[in-house]
Amino acid sequence: MTTKQVMAKLKSLGTAQTRKTYGRHGVTGEMFGVKYGDLEKLVKQIKVDHELALELWETGNHDARILATKIADPERLTAKVLSGWIKEVD
Repeated sequence: MTTKQVMAKLKSLGTAQTRKTYGRHGVTGEMFGVKYGDLEKLVKQIKVDHELALELWETGNHDARILATKIADPERLTAKVLSGWIKEVD
C-alpha cells in the first residue's frame, strides 16, 4: 500500500465519536479517529513496511503515527529516528 492509499483508508475508518474520545484522552492535532481494532486489521494487511512507516509518521496524523509504530521494522529503527519520534509525540 502507498501512503496515499493508507491515509484514504484511515480517513474512511475514522469516526467523530472516536475523535471525541481520543481528544478527552489528550490527543491533540490532526486525527481521523480510527479505533485501535481497525488499526490492527490494517497492520495484518500491511505487515512490516519500514519505508511506509516512516512516510506515515511524517504526515503528523495521530492515526497514521500509531500505525507507523506498528509496521516499522524494529531492526531498522535507528536511535536518531526514535529520538525524533519521541520529541514529536503529542
